[in-house]
Amino acid sequence: MSTCTTRKPLLAVTVPQPYAYSVAVRASPVVNLDAVPPGALGAYVAICAGAYDESLTGWMYDCGVWAQCPEDVPTGVVLAVGRVVGVAVGRDVPRESRWYRGTAGLWLDGVVCLPELVPVELGPMGRCSELPEDVRVAVRAGYASVQAEDKARREEYAARAARAMARAPAPTLKDKLLKLCACRMALTPCPLCKAVRCPNPSCPPHTCHQEARP
Repeated sequence: MSTCTTRKPLLAVTVPQPYAYSVAVRASPVVNLDAVPPGALGAYVAICAGAYDESLTGWMYDCGVWAQCPEDVPTGVVLAVGRVVGVAVGRDVPRESRWYRGTAGLWLDGVVCLPELVPVELGPMGRCSELPEDVRVAVRAGYASVQAEDKARREEYAARAARAMARAPAPTLKDKLLKLCACRMALTPCPLCKAVRCPNPSCPPHTCHQEARP
């Protein structure tokens, strides 16, 4: 299980809805900021859902995503946690993205939604801030539980695959229809009595009932 949130900085970024929801569900890999804080690369970011901004819906539609309705997205809570794998300042970007608005931004990877939303007092929009200690503890616990569930799921899938590979292969149609002798040669029908016999000379000879007629 990853212990990233105890080893790396855990920053908080207030992102307006419905943009925050798009980041949480990995529709958008970028969080746009006014400025990138020092040491952001490699840190973890808690996505805090800010107030609903109706002006973002057209931009999100241009990015290929339908914006959620105001009643469908929460605000004032921590939605998800992601890891910063790239930072952008101006035109210096790690890779192109239509979600980047050109000032500054964080490229995220491995974003996971928290199993329970954590209420939080929102910080300034578009800037990184620190979480209160009680909120940080709850976010870390939620992230750790998701990571533990993912690890258990991967281990279960690996165990199932190992069991499937260890099983004897299912018999083919040929295996079901073909009769074999103890010597593993295929039995063939006798042209006279139609009984099956083994053509291997090392096996006991076939006694044809037709040939035994008086």
